[in-house]
Amino acid sequence: MAKTIEVLSFTDLGDNKFEATGTCDEVAFLARTILWKGEPIFKVQETGEEGEVKHLKMKDSSFDRGSRIAIARKLKQVRLAGGLEKDELSELTVKELRARCVAMGIEGWRDRTVRKADLVAMVKAAA
Repeated sequence: MAKTIEVLSFTDLGDNKFEATGTCDEVAFLARTILWKGEPIFKVQETGEEGEVKHLKMKDSSFDRGSRIAIARKLKQVRLAGGLEKDELSELTVKELRARCVAMGIEGWRDRTVRKADLVAMVKAAA
């Protein structure tokens, strides 16, 4: 079964390092690159037992092998294409901004009084 991958943000951190957020079958993810044989490859980052964000082993991950592969393949395509066309936060939908908040570990976005401008401000502050 094909995975639906939506990339919400893609950031070039310089020195051949990248970070991206998005959703895989509507489950938010954060991915960062490591260098492997001189090439950057994407690894899904998740919250570990001590609360730190890191790459988890398959048995501890909430993503199965197919999801991890699909995410890495999609992010490699985005990287080779030169990044995302639209990375302006104001152009993202509320749903995309909420997914980005989840991926970045931002708290307080679920309140009913939070509007799109508030979500944009939260993401900018956390970045």
